[in-house]
Amino acid sequence: MQKLLFLLAIVGAVGIEGLAQTKKHFTVEGDESCEKVYFKLKASSGTCEIRTRMGELPINIMGNHNEEYITSDFGKQMSGETLHAWLNLKDNGKEGLGSKLSKIFGKKTTDTENYWNIYFTDYKPYRLDLNYGVGKAYIDLSDIAVENCKITSGNAHVKVGYLSKMQNRMEMDTMTVSVDMGDVEIERLDLARAKNILAEVGFGSLTLDFDEQPLMPSDIWARVGAGSLTINLPLEDIPVIVRMKDTSYRKFKVPEGFEKVKENVFVSSSYSPNAPNVLTFNIDLSMGSVVFTNK
Repeated sequence: MQKLLFLLAIVGAVGIEGLAQTKKHFTVEGDESCEKVYFKLKASSGTCEIRTRMGELPINIMGNHNEEYITSDFGKQMSGETLHAWLNLKDNGKEGLGSKLSKIFGKKTTDTENYWNIYFTDYKPYRLDLNYGVGKAYIDLSDIAVENCKITSGNAHVKVGYLSKMQNRMEMDTMTVSVDMGDVEIERLDLARAKNILAEVGFGSLTLDFDEQPLMPSDIWARVGAGSLTINLPLEDIPVIVRMKDTSYRKFKVPEGFEKVKENVFVSSSYSPNAPNVLTFNIDLSMGSVVFTNK
């Protein structure tokens, strides 16, 4: 029986400034019997960029890293009609303290010694689980089908966007974002077409940016500890309701034109519970800040 999928790994080692730099290329090929792709990324450090492009390969990865400090593990497994694939970038614990600190405090700097490009296509719907320890990440989900997306930042700078301004090819069930001490920015969130958005912020920061009128209603549930949550709304008035859980110490701000309809409940001037694209925010704020702005 012909194999439905095969994994091709090309590994080449080159010397860069005396270090054991390794280049790697992983691809997964499939056919029509694969109905979904579940991809899990766990990167302890480094720079990872996820982009979309046309093609028949559901996953195409190219990267380089110093094997003395970082170990890469890529694999795949077919379960029913779902292709499970993963990439783990593990810190070997041999890196010096100074280098580790520079990565923690310089998280917006590109790590050329641990750099990965990951490409998705419009092949099949994706379920994504993306976990970043320290470092830098960019995620462009333009014009592909994403059913669920989970993003976790320990102390990493993560930017999510729709660079080509092309929306999700399907309605996303849930987008989950968890930020510990890092920072995450999600641009053009309206193009994700997410029914549910779950956000948790510890000591870091999270920015949710809605560029234009939402295409559908979304329920946003957010819990903020000592960090900050910023929600950028389009200048054009859109239907929004905000429900806050009361707390004694907090910084909370809504845009001008919002009306307080009852204790800890605020609505925009165009709000209607029957609006086809209403944004419903349910926010639990502890000691941090939640700020709504109009762009």
